[in-house]
Amino acid sequence: MKKYQIAMYIRLSKEDDKKRCESNSITMQRILLQRFVAEHFSDYDLLAFCDDGYTGTNFERPGMQNMLEMVRNSEINCIVVKDFSRFARDYIKLGSYLEQIFPFMGVRFISVNDNYDSQNYQGSIADIDVNFKNLLYDLYSKDLSQKVRSSLAIRKEKGQYVSANSPFGYEKDPEDRHALLIAEDEAEIVRQIFSLTVEGYTSVEIAKLFNENRVKTPIEFKIEKGKTSREPKGERFLWSNSTICQILRNEIYVGNIVQKKYEKDFVGGRNHIKPREEWMVRYNHHEPIIDRNVFDKVQEGRGKKRNPQNTPIHPLVGKMVCGCCKKNLSYRKGLNPYFTCHHRYSSGMNDCVDQINVMFMEQYVLYKMQEKLQADGELEKLRIEAMVRIDKEIKELKNKRSLLSARIQKIKQQNFEAYQDYVSGKTDSFHSGEIMVKSIEDERTGLNDDIREMEAVYTKLECGHDSLNFGKRFAVLSKEMIEHYIDKIVVYDEKHIEIFWKEKADMA
Repeated sequence: MKKYQIAMYIRLSKEDDKKRCESNSITMQRILLQRFVAEHFSDYDLLAFCDDGYTGTNFERPGMQNMLEMVRNSEINCIVVKDFSRFARDYIKLGSYLEQIFPFMGVRFISVNDNYDSQNYQGSIADIDVNFKNLLYDLYSKDLSQKVRSSLAIRKEKGQYVSANSPFGYEKDPEDRHALLIAEDEAEIVRQIFSLTVEGYTSVEIAKLFNENRVKTPIEFKIEKGKTSREPKGERFLWSNSTICQILRNEIYVGNIVQKKYEKDFVGGRNHIKPREEWMVRYNHHEPIIDRNVFDKVQEGRGKKRNPQNTPIHPLVGKMVCGCCKKNLSYRKGLNPYFTCHHRYSSGMNDCVDQINVMFMEQYVLYKMQEKLQADGELEKLRIEAMVRIDKEIKELKNKRSLLSARIQKIKQQNFEAYQDYVSGKTDSFHSGEIMVKSIEDERTGLNDDIREMEAVYTKLECGHDSLNFGKRFAVLSKEMIEHYIDKIVVYDEKHIEIFWKEKADMA
């Protein structure tokens, strides 16, 4: 009897943070699925994936992504959900998974309340009842989302504060959840930030001062008050200059709320910032923490925010980690680009990475990757894959060349026939197609050059016996390669670097 690696997937659209425990709906889904699995399977391992507070209109959910990653690694061969809407409300994407992806991956899919088991539909398309339910879930979700957006828009027009979370320095009025009251313990820190800025301190200096004096961060206040639960990425939560900057430019602290700042292209899509003139600002909405004159003075001394689109994305960005504070290293462009720990000034840790040359890191990572691939036998595999790919491209180019040759012959034949008609008096004019023929012949000549170059590369690959030399000649540091093989790179200095490779199961 086949042993199943079962994943039960559980989702709820809104999480009850105040209770700091699973909501009843999540618990009931868990119980329902556990009972179903126990009753219908005998030999199995059971894993649970939960997304509490995430929409079903897209797949940008941590639990979902973790589950699908295990599916890709062939670690799961059965998925059980309460109903289709728990997995997805987009009927097109759901249908794609049910009819294409999961069958291809050999994954059995069960929806308990819909009485659906993909094992009963092998080799056929699910009946119309299943597809109709998927469509209803999708339409219901979009209709519900539109109603929620309309309701929020009305509340914003009335000047109500509609965010689920209160900003740092404030708390929700227990008698009116759309009103804000000053939280004095947090507000005192906000006042210090503005006061220090007026005195001439930079955001980096303020963050460093707060970290040295162990001033509680906004997230620590939330944890202390039971509003959330989080673990620090390093040893402890730290103030950063970006957090300081966000506070300094937030008009909430002068009593205003800014709404309709973002919009979505479609339900489940990404937020896009609107032009500032389209923002809706409600003045004197609540009691201010900072005087307007102080706020304006701070804004006058602040530079314009740089456009992140102008900053190039280096392949190693996101993988480089400071060995001291465990934060990601930042990329600094220039004539001699380098990586640096952005938090070394604000954290107060003297051993954080100061500078490490980008070119050095590229060569180091390439060398280590070649060693790794050689040891794992991956270079020979890459050589063969490259040969297959190049051979396919050569055949495609030759086929395109044949089509161009046939087209040239056809045009020449048409030219000859048109000329005969002109000579015999059947037509009054004759227009030669020689210009078009010359253009196509030039294109064919270019294809011939491409084919010769690719055949030369193929011959070198075919005759190559040293896989490591192949790697040295053809390895190019790319984002795809780094994402495929490397988990993270911990850097202390140029002499102490540790690369953490992904497991083979992760690279499958």
